[in-house]
Amino acid sequence: MRYGKVSRFTRIRRKIGDFILLILPILFLFIIIPPPGQETIREEKPQEEKALPQYSETNIRVYNVSEALVTEYPLEEYLIGVVAAEMPASFHQEALKAQAIAARTFALSRKEGLYGSSESHFGASVCTESGHCQAWISKERFLDGYGGEEAWEKIEKAVVDTKGMVMIYAGKLINPLYHSNSGGITEDVNEVWAVSGEVPYLTSVYSPDESQYSEFEKSVRFSLNEIKEKVKNKYPEAVFSDDARKDIEIMSYNASGRADEIKIGSIRISGTEFRELLSLRSTNLSISFPDKNIVEIVSKGFGHGVGMSQCGADALAKKGRSCREILEYYYTGIDVEEVEK
Repeated sequence: MRYGKVSRFTRIRRKIGDFILLILPILFLFIIIPPPGQETIREEKPQEEKALPQYSETNIRVYNVSEALVTEYPLEEYLIGVVAAEMPASFHQEALKAQAIAARTFALSRKEGLYGSSESHFGASVCTESGHCQAWISKERFLDGYGGEEAWEKIEKAVVDTKGMVMIYAGKLINPLYHSNSGGITEDVNEVWAVSGEVPYLTSVYSPDESQYSEFEKSVRFSLNEIKEKVKNKYPEAVFSDDARKDIEIMSYNASGRADEIKIGSIRISGTEFRELLSLRSTNLSISFPDKNIVEIVSKGFGHGVGMSQCGADALAKKGRSCREILEYYYTGIDVEEVEK
């Protein structure tokens, strides 16, 4: 094939074309791969921030034992009725606030399915039986016989001022057990209930200045025959003598000074069972015998003794302790946090 003569213009054009072909790949690499230490800036559509659970705005299903009815309430409204039923309105405001935080933590932990079954609640998270969950009272019933409008507003303020506040241990809602009066020292949870492992925030602590409350000490008397009847209903095999002084004796005490094991007739039972059998206020007991047919039992404190003492909370509040300090005293190692945060 014969090639013709190439013009000078054509040669220049070809050189320009070759140069462009040479640098294009280099330019492409700079566009696709940014130099070290630099980031590709992209304009992205902002992602919608995921909302945290607003627990204090939630509802809670409550089984009203006296009415055999399940009702759904706004959580904070329900808590006012709990505090009104569980703690005297005459108590210090900081004690009422501590009670509100404990009640909120209790309700939310049960709503989350923690610390016990709700099978007996007919689908509700909590019930109004204080021996099982938390007591509750309606505003109408409270005003009718328990306190006036001013007292209700005081309780309501304690709930509002602590809105969203709960107790946390190791990143989880705690089991905030509480009772009326400890008799001077609270109880370790393992002495009352069979729990798996240790529960560090439910250990025994001294609770001063509770003797000023009517719940601190109670004396009751039983005839030996009364005790025999109660025991034999549950333990038909039990054998008794005719002398109470020989039949009833505290055999051992636990670390908090409460009755651990009690001899009653020919059997031995735990202090907790003895308390339930005779409907005593606590297991912090002393027993005496005015005569061979009479048993006098003095109990100190009121309730199971685990967690926060409500009378103790009031005593601490009167000494200037805040609700947070009160809770941190009775529940060892916990944190008080706002659930929204």
